[in-house]
Amino acid sequence: LMLVGPTGSGKTKSYESLQLAMTHMKGKINPAGSPFKPVHTYVLNPKSITMGQLYGAFDDLTHEWTDGILSTLMRHGVAAENDDKRWYIFDGPVDAVWIENMNTVLDDNKKLCLSSGEIIKMTDAMTMMFEVADLSQASPATVSRCGMVYLEPSILGLEPFVECWMKLLPDPVFKHYDTIKQLFDNYLEPSIKFIRKNVKEIIPTYDSNLTFSLLKMLDCFIYPFRPREKGQRQGRSDKQAPPEAMERVGELIEPWFIFSLIWSVGASCDNDSRRKFSEWLKKKFEHNPVGL
Repeated sequence: LMLVGPTGSGKTKSYESLQLAMTHMKGKINPAGSPFKPVHTYVLNPKSITMGQLYGAFDDLTHEWTDGILSTLMRHGVAAENDDKRWYIFDGPVDAVWIENMNTVLDDNKKLCLSSGEIIKMTDAMTMMFEVADLSQASPATVSRCGMVYLEPSILGLEPFVECWMKLLPDPVFKHYDTIKQLFDNYLEPSIKFIRKNVKEIIPTYDSNLTFSLLKMLDCFIYPFRPREKGQRQGRSDKQAPPEAMERVGELIEPWFIFSLIWSVGASCDNDSRRKFSEWLKKKFEHNPVGL
């Protein structure tokens, strides 16, 4: 199974939600008539390791075979005494360099053929999943062997990211929920649309990337207003906001937001584009004033 979609489209959360649901319903009868089984996931990035580390290899000096990460995980799965579900998730680009060795795993044979001559047969409880941004480097032989689930980021939108973030705001800031929501509604999506149509980015980004950057920058300003646990060690950057700052949160929200917006949504543009974005944003302020 391949989960396809750009960063922030919900690929990881999709299988994690299904895993939690199936595990939570352990023992209950599913529509197929069999009981739900707990699900265990094993996540690895195949492009971060060598082929030998992934599948296994012979030592050049001793000629001894050493199992790779995948072959080790599959051995443990095959030898397991229970019939729990096991999902092996490859989080990274799919290309012919490493995935061609898995063609026999993905077809009806469901066998992992190692260069040592050994064959590991998958059980019915084992599933291979691939979490990828696109299939530009995947061969037709690989694609034809997998089921496809494409997650379209435009359907999800940016609002869920903002809503999840706002639910975690500390009390002094959460009191100004409506003001913060109004700022996001007035500026976030219009700013991103302007970036997409009118500016040149030095580094290409996704809408979700820009949104995450904005939220992280806002977190830096909000952090001093979060409560500290008793006994928690505090460094220079961990000082809690003074009482006078607590009282002025309402006045600070708009400057925080505008600063974070400029250095997140507008940060990937070249110099000329930054000037365009600045001029557009100033006009936007005139038409969408925030009543603080």
